[in-house]
Amino acid sequence: MWPILTSAKSFDDRWIGHPTWNERGLHVRRMQVARWCTGVRRRQCRLATDAAARALAENGYVVVPDFLPGPAFDALRTELHAAAAAAERHTPIRPNDLPGFGPKRPAPWGFDRFDGGTLNRFLRIDRDSLPRTTAFCGNARLAGLSRTAVGMAVPRRKFWIYQTVNGDQARNPDDQKVLHRDTFFSNIKLWYFVDPVTDEDGPFVYVPKSHILTDARLAWEHEQARLACQARRDGTPGTGGAFRFLDGDLATLGLGPARPLPVAANSLIVADTLGFHRRGDARAGARRLAIFGSIRPWAFDPLGR
Repeated sequence: MWPILTSAKSFDDRWIGHPTWNERGLHVRRMQVARWCTGVRRRQCRLATDAAARALAENGYVVVPDFLPGPAFDALRTELHAAAAAAERHTPIRPNDLPGFGPKRPAPWGFDRFDGGTLNRFLRIDRDSLPRTTAFCGNARLAGLSRTAVGMAVPRRKFWIYQTVNGDQARNPDDQKVLHRDTFFSNIKLWYFVDPVTDEDGPFVYVPKSHILTDARLAWEHEQARLACQARRDGTPGTGGAFRFLDGDLATLGLGPARPLPVAANSLIVADTLGFHRRGDARAGARRLAIFGSIRPWAFDPLGR
């Protein structure tokens, strides 16, 4: 029974995916207790109160343009492009024909991982060789936005230089381009883009206010849990607990349409990925380069920091 008290989300687990308990609302109860713990953590923190923090709390995401002053941005962009180019010289970018969520492929600079045909390249941030990137990871405004959402700051070890190279969706589909939520409790992902991201580059897509656990959302979650338990009994592949919104109308949950978020260079996106989101549609070969950070706390942690 221990997994029920952890952040584990996979319904392949016999306790999390227990059919009788989920008929009686186990999954929804976990969500509600986790939401309460998030609130307890937030109340212990000195929360940001600016417009960006208010937008994040209200909508589940925020876009902050012109995040850094011009000279600091120029120097950081140069550093990131040099790091990405060095990684590509060592490990050239190649297409991938294997379907689905792929394993990590380690390299001296970090690792590659594929979602279908889409490459996710994560470069380790070395304090000595990447001083500007290292300094960015300690940015006080980033920490304030993270605490506003989940009552914790993103740890420095949870930052990466992140390059996305989109594959051919028709040839090898990327499952991250299907609307989904990551897990059953609030967590933070952020991207600081050093180049413009256009509609053709696969911008982040988010459904505003979908991080809020309304009665309609909890009813949907309960039904998804029942279906996941049934899939486990039948031995059919599931989503591992990252539920997909495969069909239906978002309006039935009281939500508006998903919103693509193309951005200019020097823009920050912060999102609570309890809300519905996806990687945007893109032309094959389109690239995005960002500093990426994330925090997925223990769902039932009551201590803010």
